[in-house]
Amino acid sequence: MNLPLPLKNLYYPSKKKDSPLLIVMHGLGDQMESYQDFPEFLLKDEIHTILLNAPDPYFMGWKWYDIDGDQEIGLKKSRQLIEESIEVITTKISTRKNKIFLSGFSQGGVVSLYTGLRSKEPFAGLICLSGYLFGNEFTSESKSTPIFMAHGIYDDLIPISLAKTHYQFLIENNYTVNWKEYPIPHSICAEEMNDLKEWLFQQIINLK
Repeated sequence: MNLPLPLKNLYYPSKKKDSPLLIVMHGLGDQMESYQDFPEFLLKDEIHTILLNAPDPYFMGWKWYDIDGDQEIGLKKSRQLIEESIEVITTKISTRKNKIFLSGFSQGGVVSLYTGLRSKEPFAGLICLSGYLFGNEFTSESKSTPIFMAHGIYDDLIPISLAKTHYQFLIENNYTVNWKEYPIPHSICAEEMNDLKEWLFQQIINLK
């Protein structure tokens, strides 16, 4: 099913109305349907899950922002659409922002950090899989938001050295970051999903 949001979406409700929510965002040239197995691999119906589709077409898929030129134009647009979507979500399924996890792969992970670190209200968590940190702006309110970052050692699209530098920057600015790396290219592996599942489960316990 889907919700009446500014962005195309697929919604997988939890068996409990007051459960936290996981928002999942795809990478460049992909689409939300590619992540339909995320609920099954992670916490199933123990958490609400919404897959968001990027707003702009890119060849056979979609994009959150341009990879050439001024990336921030698209990032600002995507952030605005995500925030507008969250306003609707908090009304439709009666959840607060501090019970929402923002997650994404590649471009989706970049958008997750870009949106969450600039929020005036803390999220439950931010998840960046094979992405990077754009800019160095953040709010004091976001400092309490835990972060999960994971990257492939053999990533030839976004070098792990770049992501590690950004991880260190977040640590130096007093964020709590769980860093993981795997012997994979620009992709997601089963071990990564298991680690993310464990991290999500622990963060949900901390919410109670």
